[in-house]
Amino acid sequence: MGEGTPKTEMINPALLDGVSANFIVKGPSGVEKSYPMRSITMGIGRSDQCEISVKDGSMSGRHCEVTKINGEIRVRDAGSANGVWLNGERVTDAELFDGDVIRLGQTSIRVDVVGGKKRPDAGMSPKLIGGMVAGFVVLVIAIVAIGVMMSKSKQHKKDLEAVASFVAMARDNQKAKPYASVVDKMGDLAKEANGIPKATCAEPPKGEDAKKVVGGYRELSKTYDRIVTSLNDYSARASAETTGLAGFTDAVADKKIKDKLAEVSEAIEARHQVTTAFIADWKKLSSATMQFAVQADAAFNQGNKGMCASVDKGIQAKSPAEIVSSCKKSFDKSVSTVEEKLKELDELQAGGTTEAAAE
Repeated sequence: MGEGTPKTEMINPALLDGVSANFIVKGPSGVEKSYPMRSITMGIGRSDQCEISVKDGSMSGRHCEVTKINGEIRVRDAGSANGVWLNGERVTDAELFDGDVIRLGQTSIRVDVVGGKKRPDAGMSPKLIGGMVAGFVVLVIAIVAIGVMMSKSKQHKKDLEAVASFVAMARDNQKAKPYASVVDKMGDLAKEANGIPKATCAEPPKGEDAKKVVGGYRELSKTYDRIVTSLNDYSARASAETTGLAGFTDAVADKKIKDKLAEVSEAIEARHQVTTAFIADWKKLSSATMQFAVQADAAFNQGNKGMCASVDKGIQAKSPAEIVSSCKKSFDKSVSTVEEKLKELDELQAGGTTEAAAE
């Protein structure tokens, strides 16, 4: 028998017109990995189904897509929670040029367009410094102003403008509460948990009831996981806002004002840590619920009596109600602390404005 005909890989003609791309991905860990464009459309996201899969908790499953259309390489937002940022500006659909940088959550992607061209208006956009919030424009103005020879009175005015923007943005961020969305789900969570048959070794469920117990707690664990995913998205946005607020300190020349802004930033960071602890409690509850399902399966379906003691102890974690109550108490207290610090800035700003008017 003669040699078989060599297999030929079919290549889409659209990839042969002289323009291709290579994507250098730098994830939260700092490790870089290169992905050449091997298909007309490539998905980027946290899902393993994406052609460019990135382990970044702040990203959605399929965050965005890059597509080759009529000789252009384009990026399109696929409905992400945090948005797609191209060279510091948020975009929904845009052409990519050689040297562009895409940011998705905590992940950055440098674009090398082979056979392409540099962006005509290449350069640092003020929005790259400003981030997601329009108030960052004030910070950019202040940073530029610091580098210019200004009189003391003009610089003081700039400092007060930075304080005013900081206070307005910080108060706006005070409105978001991590436990708010979960409170709306408490009824559904209770209904799901109450729908699972009782599971004790004193009156062990059998047959279909035993299977319902195990399956019910496994599904309940997945429900808690979905809450964790939702809270991670909230935390990523809150973290970006906190980082943006901290940047105002660098725009201020007056040491007294700078120290006060730093104090408020610390209080805001402490508020964010309450959210981090809230997420950790839900993760622990999800893990403990899945562990309980495994123990119940061994005791009721596999006849392992040695697991009865663990089953009778129940789920070893805070209940959903305890988690929400604990977060609400700590978060509301931290919000009050931040507000007290913001009032100090109000007073400082009022005194500074009077002083500037006198000059």
